[in-house]
Amino acid sequence: MSEQLRAGFIGLGDQGGGMASRLIECGVPTTLWARREASLEPFRGSAATFASTPAELGANSDVVGICVVDDAGTEEVVLGKAGVLSGMKPGSVLALHSTISLDTCHEIRDAAAQSGVGVIDAPVSGGGFAAASGELTVLVGGERAHFDQAYPALDTFGGTIVYLGPLGSGLIAKLVNNTLHAAHYALARDALRAGTSLGLDEDALGQALSASSGNSHSLNISVMMGGFAELAPLVGSLLRKDVAIFDELAAKRGAATGSLIPVADEALDLFGFSRAPRAKESE
Repeated sequence: MSEQLRAGFIGLGDQGGGMASRLIECGVPTTLWARREASLEPFRGSAATFASTPAELGANSDVVGICVVDDAGTEEVVLGKAGVLSGMKPGSVLALHSTISLDTCHEIRDAAAQSGVGVIDAPVSGGGFAAASGELTVLVGGERAHFDQAYPALDTFGGTIVYLGPLGSGLIAKLVNNTLHAAHYALARDALRAGTSLGLDEDALGQALSASSGNSHSLNISVMMGGFAELAPLVGSLLRKDVAIFDELAAKRGAATGSLIPVADEALDLFGFSRAPRAKESE
């Protein structure tokens, strides 16, 4: 790990907090900022420093990671008044870990280019436990030189880091992944229903499937949580957001998605987070 690399991080939720912790634990000089003081409390007494504004954080960092929930939040902390980009120096790199639209990603890239700042999209998969243990999957798009520059920071929390191509490639891969993840919930529900309707005990069947070739991460989570109702508040709203972004992107580019989106929508219905039908383009 280069001692010269300084990192900044914004977005200290379950996953982002683990990512920031890994940066600090691995000896990377790290600056943090959060809207709420409570988000910073777990880091008091650590080696982290704290900025009063996103701009100050940007000025103190060579690589800045953003892991807030959505497009609006990302735009606010990056492009807003005293946003992180206003403080970043030429030659530094902004890593967008949030699952956002490609339009927002490109808007940020264009704004950053005016200041000589590089941008990569680097969404992650794995959740809070994987973040804290440095085992996240990091999906990266952007210029290779910017990826190489940010790699020492990504390596602190990434167990698998995949460079996928130009800016936006990491986001596309994450959207495909999350839509497939949602679809797997619906398929797992149908499989368990089919087995129980044929006389099997649901708990025993879940245990059997989790150790067999039909296993999936979604099935494992649903079995571990004891059913789908308990999962709804944990995954429903985020999966709805990501499926909607993926659906819009696929429609815009005329990409074939087969049964992927309809089955993912079945899972959203199951969780009580049904999406409004996408408006068809006028002919």
